[in-house]
Formats: sequence, structure tokens, C-alpha cells
Amino acid sequence: MDAIRLPTSNQLYVIAGGSGALQRMLTLAARLALRGGVWVLDCGNRANPLPVVRELRRLTMDPVRALANIQTARAFTCYQVLALLEQTCARQVREPVVIFDLLASFYDESVRYDEGQRLLTAALGHVHGLLAGAPVMVSVRPPPSDFPERAAFVQRVCAEADQCWVEEAPSATDVYRQGSLWK
Repeated sequence: MDAIRLPTSNQLYVIAGGSGALQRMLTLAARLALRGGVWVLDCGNRANPLPVVRELRRLTMDPVRALANIQTARAFTCYQVLALLEQTCARQVREPVVIFDLLASFYDESVRYDEGQRLLTAALGHVHGLLAGAPVMVSVRPPPSDFPERAAFVQRVCAEADQCWVEEAPSATDVYRQGSLWK
């Protein structure tokens, strides 16, 4: 995963994993904001802006200016994710789009598997529509253990990607050495 760089072309980049993947996406959003506009779509209600601010403070003397480059929106259900992607695509954005935790609401127990598949197909259509104007970076995490069949959703998103990085869980030895599961 150390090979992740700022995108240079209109491709779909996917980072699959847990909180480490989310942290990498937050850092990526900060670095993109230094270059210009960036759209941040939080589909899992997990994107904390504090790490972005910290990264910007570390990288520039004017973090407020860089923060002004970030457009954010949140979705709380898979239906809202689809609507958010549709609206963003309709705007024909020309700045990079960072989508946090795309599949979080697709794991909701009230959403049938086949309905989730249908919505994911439509959502990915809009993600590909966004690629006409800018690169798109997406993070996905594995489903909860209650829904192992929904791992197919992660596989589907990764299969659609031009580049996909899978964050590996650290070994038990690494956990013991580091003192925590995710750094």
C-alpha cells in the first residue's frame, strides 16, 4: 500500500481495508486539496476531518486556504449514496473525487442482498460517469461477519477499479510489537 500516489489520470483507484485504509484516504484528500479542488463524499459517516486538518497544517502554512478547496457531502443510506453519486455526476465535476467507505450502507440488514446488488450496479455506473472529468478514489471495507455473502460487493468494486490496493491485517506478531491493531 505504500505505492499509493496522487492520481495523475482519470482512473478508478480503490483502497480496500479497515481503518488504515480510511487514514490513507484522509491523507490523500488533504494532499489533493493542496493542488486544488477536491470532492469528498462520505458514504459511511466515518470520515473525521481532524486528520485532514492535521495533515494540512503539517504540509502548508495556510491550511485554511487548502480546506476551502474541499467540497464535502454525506450519505447515510445506500439510496442516499446512489442519489449523491447521481447528483455529483450530473454536476460534471472536473476535480478529483474521494469516496469514503462506499459500501458501508450497503451492509445494512434492512437492505436485501439483491437490492444491494442492484443499487451497487447503479452506483458504479455513476462512479464511472465521474471518471469522464476526474480521477476517483474509493475506500471500501469488508462486510460485518453477519453478512459474509456481501464480500462479493467488495470484490465487485475492486474488479471495476483500474488500480486496487488491499490493506492486509497485520500479523499477530506485528500487533504485539506495535501495541495496537491499526497504526
